[in-house]
Amino acid sequence: MDASDVQRRIMDFMSRTLLFQFGNSVGPDTDLFQAGLIDSFGFIELVGFLEATFAVKLTDDDLASPETATLAGTTRLVMSRLSQ
Repeated sequence: MDASDVQRRIMDFMSRTLLFQFGNSVGPDTDLFQAGLIDSFGFIELVGFLEATFAVKLTDDDLASPETATLAGTTRLVMSRLSQ
């Protein structure tokens, strides 16, 4: 599985569950928290999805990382866990 596959699966989950679409105003580097697109409940759902779908375990440090605020950062984080 490569980064584009991981990113596509995360985008699909966010579109279905968090009810927003990536496009002109929301890109891979958009801070989803600052844009008001995700809140703490949505984040918990996202973490559960990432751990179940990609069979990764995210640490407390991962969850507090600014990487998790964007699609691109979340993709990088998952890819780093998959390579371990």
